[in-house]
Amino acid sequence: MFTYSVFHKHDREQVIEVINRVAAENRFLQTGCYVSSLTWENLLACGVDQENGYLLLTVYDSKELAGFVRLSPDDLGGRYTGNVGIVLLPKHRYKRIGTKLLDFIVNIAPVFGYKSLVADILFDNFVSLRLFTGRGFTQCSSRNLYLRHRNAVVEEVKMKFFLRDCQGKHNVELPND
Repeated sequence: MFTYSVFHKHDREQVIEVINRVAAENRFLQTGCYVSSLTWENLLACGVDQENGYLLLTVYDSKELAGFVRLSPDDLGGRYTGNVGIVLLPKHRYKRIGTKLLDFIVNIAPVFGYKSLVADILFDNFVSLRLFTGRGFTQCSSRNLYLRHRNAVVEEVKMKFFLRDCQGKHNVELPND
């Protein structure tokens, strides 16, 4: 059984460890390890900041940290486009956890002021592409990225979802601790 809760600062190192473990697979993330950025520092500082559009939830399978889901303002979409990321450790994949997390984010995003959502997915991350496509996201652009940890240029696909297209539950609440 999986649960999720709002990120707390004492979970910082565990979340970074999840990023590093998934990044080490060289398939799913743009980097080979955690890289500090303004967005990540904002997420790790607050966990939830509804006014500025930040949400970071830690995900547990039984009592074991399984991954996280994040929502933050998209660099290119301004304050009304939220960028979604779901990261799960390998043994917690293929359990429909990602589907449930994406549904939660789609339903709560309007509460954070978002009109649309995007996800940046590497071209060969077929599981994520299928997950987001299955929820109604469509490809709106792509770009080539040089990934140093792969020593290759790869395509990153931007998937977009307009929240007016969903039957969002605007009374969704954040999980209690």
